[in-house]
Amino acid sequence: METYWIALVLVSAATHPLRDLVLKGVAHPVSCYVGVSLTWVIMAAVHTLVMGHDLSLPYEVWPFVAISALGLTIYYYGTLSALRRGNLSVYYPIIRSSPIAIVAFSWLALDQHYSWFTLVGIALVLLGSLMIQKLPGGLLHDHRAFALASMAMLGSAAYSLSDAHAMKLTNPAPFLFFTYTLVTPLLAGIRAWEDRHLSAPFMGVVRGWAQAPVRIEFAGIVSYLSYLFILTAFQLGAEAATVSAVRQASIPVSVTLAAIILKESRFLHRIGWASLIALGILLITLSRG
Repeated sequence: METYWIALVLVSAATHPLRDLVLKGVAHPVSCYVGVSLTWVIMAAVHTLVMGHDLSLPYEVWPFVAISALGLTIYYYGTLSALRRGNLSVYYPIIRSSPIAIVAFSWLALDQHYSWFTLVGIALVLLGSLMIQKLPGGLLHDHRAFALASMAMLGSAAYSLSDAHAMKLTNPAPFLFFTYTLVTPLLAGIRAWEDRHLSAPFMGVVRGWAQAPVRIEFAGIVSYLSYLFILTAFQLGAEAATVSAVRQASIPVSVTLAAIILKESRFLHRIGWASLIALGILLITLSRG
């Protein structure tokens, strides 16, 4: 069973960077992510009907819906704002470094214990993730972008922990439907706030969707399917910190795609540190075996 959920997470990690890659460089990224979020609502509703599940949630799941929606909103806004200022392969690794926050919170608040093998693996993953973005002359090239990426990382940690607990109580599709029903207006509100100087600020959301409808739909479909694998892993009993660490396999994928498609520089430096991430993931995998 451990091997099965690790395989699911690795498949998810291989496809996850496609969303950010497809939407990198759009003129109104928040508007595009409103479209992605709306796509998730539609897909979750259809998925629920196809699977024959009831489109309702137990009462005890609703706090997790609220936490996940807030965490996702922070994650999306921090991600988009950071990537607006820097390269995908630089700030994506920071954004995906949520295992350290998850481990700390789980240990302090949830009395969760980890083997030394697992902790060493997570440490190697985080070291590789941080060093990938090291530039000559200093670790933090853009302090504001780093802060935004760190904010996104904390949002990711929050929704990962919340989702892991929710999957013990309900099915993925209805949970995603209600979570993204909340996320969509929150992101639309952020976009309207950015355009508050306009006479019709919500028109910015509409114009953002219109700029790249095919890219938005593709990003929405790919990311929805990718995250279904993660929620399935949680249903199988996977723990949030180890899932988030194994998801770091998406970093070498993002580095490779950014170098090939976006022509970002320093590929060999980054892929070298990505190998350390792979070693950390291997240790986590062995510790779960």
